[in-house]
Amino acid sequence: MRAAMGMIVVLVTAGLAGYGTARVPLAGGPHAHHAVTVSAPGLAAPPAGSRAEASALAAALLSRLRLPVGTLPLPPTPAPAYLSQPGSEAASSVLFDEHQFFTARIPPRLLSDFLVTHVPAGLASGGTGQSSGPGQPTILDVSYAAASVPAGIYSAQVVLTMVPDTTGGSVLRADAQVIWYPGRSAAEYIDPDRYHVLTIAVTVYGQHMHTIHKVVTSQADIARLAEALDRSPAEPTLVINCPVIFLTYQLSLSVSRHARPAVVIRASDIGCGGTAITVDGKPQPALVDSGAVAATADQALGYTPKPVI
Repeated sequence: MRAAMGMIVVLVTAGLAGYGTARVPLAGGPHAHHAVTVSAPGLAAPPAGSRAEASALAAALLSRLRLPVGTLPLPPTPAPAYLSQPGSEAASSVLFDEHQFFTARIPPRLLSDFLVTHVPAGLASGGTGQSSGPGQPTILDVSYAAASVPAGIYSAQVVLTMVPDTTGGSVLRADAQVIWYPGRSAAEYIDPDRYHVLTIAVTVYGQHMHTIHKVVTSQADIARLAEALDRSPAEPTLVINCPVIFLTYQLSLSVSRHARPAVVIRASDIGCGGTAITVDGKPQPALVDSGAVAATADQALGYTPKPVI
């Protein structure tokens, strides 16, 4: 998980219901291995994206907009009043945002209705919203989400933010926001032939918090874990809402029973926030494993732990 395990534990034990918001920064520090895109023998390396790819996709998304007749572009600067920021934006260090301004003849409510019913090709409706405050007009927004994205791209959306102008029409801000997968580090690719001991610790939260331990020496289980991780892309930096997490997993790989763990993996049962990887004590970029680590651990345990709620 990208956040410290204790941070998620606080969310779980404090409420055991609903959602928790957690900041999930990139794992790593001054001694972390540099993140790169690598190819291991016989392994399909997960794709990493780039700012250039995100920029190209953002431009393509903006070019697909379907706007009312008579809508005209405005200069990129200065930003119109109340439109210096988009209506919504993901918090990420690997986010590219390209925006354009327009003026439309119809008021914001009609413009919003038009945009909702004229979704561009390749996009899906992402919902609507509004905000207001003292001394400012009601700000409306409409969003679209990309139905599919190229390899290397994590997600893409278009946010359309609109306010009334002085003539009864609207001023529109259109943002294409693209998040790409960062590169992985070479250190976190796992050679299953190197390790012979897998130590599993599963902490179960609920009415009776407890931890399950098991030491596994099956090379098949170690190989399944290595394959799941080696095929996982790096997790982008995100601020996310995680559902309640009742199971947290720590898996450690060692070359022998008496050796110190060389690789330590921390994940949750739902994979929210990414899977944290430490190699020889050095944090690596967290991975998107989509619950594969938990499933692999459950298979090695021979059952799926269940919390008592």
